[in-house]
Order: sequence, then C-alpha cells, then structure tokens
Amino acid sequence: MENIQVLIVDYGSQYTLVIGRTLRELGVRSAILPPDKAEHFLSQYTPKSVILSGSNWSVHNDGAPSLPGNIDITGAKYPILGLCYGMQLLAHKLGGTVDRPHGHREYGPAKVTVDNTHPLFLNVTKETDVWASHGDTVTRLPEGFKEIAVSGGIAAMTNSDNRVLGIQFHPEVVDTKEGKTMLQNFLDISNCVKDWNPTDLIKEIQDEVMNAVNASPKQNVVLGVSGGVDSTVLAALLAPVLGEKLICLAIDTGGMRSGELEELKTNVESAGVKNLVVVEASDEFIKNISTTVDAQEKRGKFRDVYKRIFEEQIAKNNAGFIVQGTLATDIIESGEAGKSALIKTHHNVGLAWEVDDLHPLRNLFKYEVRELGRALNLPSAVYERNPFPGPGLYLRIVGLPVSHEYLDIVRDADKTVTEIIKKYNLEKEISQLIVGILGIKSVGVKGDERVYGHAMAVRAVQTIDFMTAKGYYFPQEVAEEITNALTKHKEIVRVLFDMTPKPPATTEFE
Repeated sequence: MENIQVLIVDYGSQYTLVIGRTLRELGVRSAILPPDKAEHFLSQYTPKSVILSGSNWSVHNDGAPSLPGNIDITGAKYPILGLCYGMQLLAHKLGGTVDRPHGHREYGPAKVTVDNTHPLFLNVTKETDVWASHGDTVTRLPEGFKEIAVSGGIAAMTNSDNRVLGIQFHPEVVDTKEGKTMLQNFLDISNCVKDWNPTDLIKEIQDEVMNAVNASPKQNVVLGVSGGVDSTVLAALLAPVLGEKLICLAIDTGGMRSGELEELKTNVESAGVKNLVVVEASDEFIKNISTTVDAQEKRGKFRDVYKRIFEEQIAKNNAGFIVQGTLATDIIESGEAGKSALIKTHHNVGLAWEVDDLHPLRNLFKYEVRELGRALNLPSAVYERNPFPGPGLYLRIVGLPVSHEYLDIVRDADKTVTEIIKKYNLEKEISQLIVGILGIKSVGVKGDERVYGHAMAVRAVQTIDFMTAKGYYFPQEVAEEITNALTKHKEIVRVLFDMTPKPPATTEFE
C-alpha cells in the first residue's frame, strides 16, 4: 500500500470505481477506501494526492459521511480534489454554503465554461461537455477560494495555491468529453508518475491467489466459468500457476442461449484448463425461480440454487477456495463497494461461504479484462465476446413466471436477432444485446384473424465500462427485419425497441 499514489475516499457514488479505472488508464495506481479505512491509511502512509468521490448523500443529511478525521484539508501535505459530493463536502467543512437551488440541479449531459488558464483545465476547451448528477450545489465559496468553472452556478473551485480543488460534475465518466485531461492535469499538479500496466496486473493477480492458496491446508480451487470474458480470462490467469488444483465448474442452468454450452467448453479449453466439471440443473433452477415474477426475488432464488451446487462441488473436490470473475460493476450494483446503494443483487456477490471466496478481478472493468485477455493471447472470440448475465435468460422473462416454454421463446428470439445483427455486421457497434419477453399481452392480426399474444423487447446498448450506457438505435431496415422475423412466432404479436440510456435504466431489464 505504500506504493499507492492516489487515495480515493469512497462516499458511495456509483462512479467511485470509475475514478480508479480512469487513473489506471492514465498509468497511475490508486486505492479506494471508505472514510474510516481512509483515516487508517492516512495514519500510516502519505499519498501524493487525495480524491473525494461523489455520493448519494447530501451534506445536510443526518449521518452523512464526512472527511477522514486526519486528512490535511489545507492541502499542505497533498493536493485534494473533491468530485460532486466531495466538492460540496470540502466547501461545507471550509465555511462555504451548500444549497439545493432549483435552477442548478443537473442530471445527465451539461455544458460547462472553464478557466482553461488554470492548471486543472489546461488543454481543455473553454466550453466543454460534461456529465453531471447533483441536486445540491455550492452557492457560496469558502474564504480564499475562487470559481474556475461555471454552469448556471459554480462548477469548479480552487484555493489560492491550487492545492484544494473541487469539481461539481464527474470527470471520471466517459460522457465528460475532456474528463481524462482534467484528471491527468490533477495528477500533474500532484507530481504523480506512471507506475501501472497490464503485465504487472497479471502477476499481481496470480501472486494474490497463490499466496492465499499456499497458506491453506486445502489448496484446491473451484472457479465458476460461464464461457464469458471475465471467467475465461480468470481461468487463463490461474491455470498456469494452479494446474491440477484448479477445478472449473460450469452450470447448465437452463438459461443459456442457443449453442452456449458448446461455446463455453471451447473457451475454457483455450484458457488451458485441465479440469472442467459441467453440472446440469435446469429443472431445479426453473422450479425454484418460477414461484415469483419479482426481479430481486428471482435473482435471490437463482443464488440459492447456484450456491448449493457450488457447495456440493467444493465438498466433492475438497477445495479450500471458490474463485469468481466478479467485476467492479457487479460489486457496485450489489451495494458492496464502500457505501454504494444497492441497484440489483448479483448472483455471485455477497454470498456466505464456508471456504475463502476470492474475487481477483473485483477492481476491474470489462474493457480492462478484455485487455488482459489480449495480453494472455486468448482467441479474439473470447476477449471480444459481449457480456451475458449469470442468471441468463431468466432475467429476460419480465413479468411472467419462468417456464420451459418462455425460455424457449426467448432463446429462439435471441438467436434470431443475433443472426440479423451479424448479417448486417453490427456486432462491433453493440456492447450488449438484450432480447426479452414482456408480461403484457395485446391484440394483433395474423392471417386476417384476431390473435392475443406477447410483446418482445429488443434492447442494445453502447458503453465502455457499463457504468453508463447509451441506447443503440437500429437502422430502419434492420429494425424492420427484426420485427418481421420475431412476429412470425405464433405467440409474438408486437416488437418493442428500448433505447433508454443507463441511467436511468440498467443494462438488463431485471
């Protein structure tokens, strides 16, 4: 930890780990800690700089998280940058005023005018596009501070020696067009140097797992694999160092897409895995999940079966560890990152195991794992593969009880839409494709007869880190071909296209 250059104090923003990801893009290592652990860190180490994250709190809320007790708020020891809530907290603690004016609430895209002679905004255009998400704002600056950006109100501030700074918007989010330049400028102000690359990360992950395994009397490791990018890359990372000790477990949940089990086996083989166990459990999953249509309850019931099968295999293989390819986005949405709010339960996060539960990819985002896949020389079909959720097609039966029939409808529809997308060479334009059946019936006409059938929803998104996403607009001829192909099914009457961005939507329907 003594080599960490930037301490990021996590106040529970959905974007906190995106700050760390962006700093890694810029080649600088950071540590993300909640305020109490940040206080302990600062009692032992002096970083080159501190960043205070955003939050879902207001500084005026009872119980709102505060600054670490031993932070040098003067900036004498290290520069400090407050982002959104972090800026509001700095202003509040230093004697400024934070209010909730109706005219300066911003959610989503915004334009900001910056003082680009200031070191924080060097090489940034005078008027720049940013991503904002705040109700509170600083309306009066602390003594000795001045504004260095405006957007209908104070959008950034600095003290007289440029050691304590605040930005009201989110430079860490890709929708802030020049955000990375702003963060690089802050790193320059802090005299940070590049000290991170993917090759180092591969060795760090391998060492982390091997140190744990070598210290345990039970050295076998069970790794859940889905054939996707995350679990396959993790398998490729661990196979060379664990060898026969690594047991990869694939569960046929009944929620897989067409041909997915065969693809899984091919991908795991490319990762150099020697032991693959496949468990067929579709009937058990369907029986358990079909008792509810509530999204959170479905995820919980999926977790119950998932956990039971893993426990069975852990005992059977006398394993001391379960290792999973959980990413930062999963941990954020599960409310496990600092104090972040629960968005949705993930099937492999927060489970209680009797053995050690390792998540070596927990601080990484999808695009970073793809880079590791390239560095490990995996086939491009692995590291370019689009994501697919662990519960699979169960999350794409919305407002209806899960059944073999509905799974088959969604599976066929997914295959149909995927083939059309490939026909038009659109795969690289789409980060994730979601095809689901909705629990609403409506009247239609087929063969001059009245029919009463289901609606299918087709959703595609474009994103880099899956923390934010833009809805994808299909070309008209593609949308028409998808509609015509899906409505040939006797149970499907309508096709709806969902282009809602994230936020307010999430990537999947459930």
